[in-house]
Amino acid sequence: MDFVKIASFNTRLEAETVGNALDQYGIPHIVKNEDAGGMLVSIMPGASLWVPSDKVKIVSKLLDCIVQPPEPGDG
Repeated sequence: MDFVKIASFNTRLEAETVGNALDQYGIPHIVKNEDAGGMLVSIMPGASLWVPSDKVKIVSKLLDCIVQPPEPGDG
C-alpha cells in the first residue's frame, strides 16, 4: 500500500485529531513528525498526515469539511 502526504499541520495533535476522524470512515493513515528524524524539533514542530494513494480523493473531500485553507496573506 503506497501512502502519500495529504496535509501538513502545525502540531502533531492536530494531525492526530484529523487522523481520528478518518478512523470513523475506516481510512488508514500515518502521522509523521516533520522534524527531520528528530534533528529539527525546535525548528519544525509540525506533523503531516499520510493516507493510501487510493484514498486521496475521498480524504481530500473530507478535509475540505474540517480543515480550512489559510487566508490570502496569512503566510
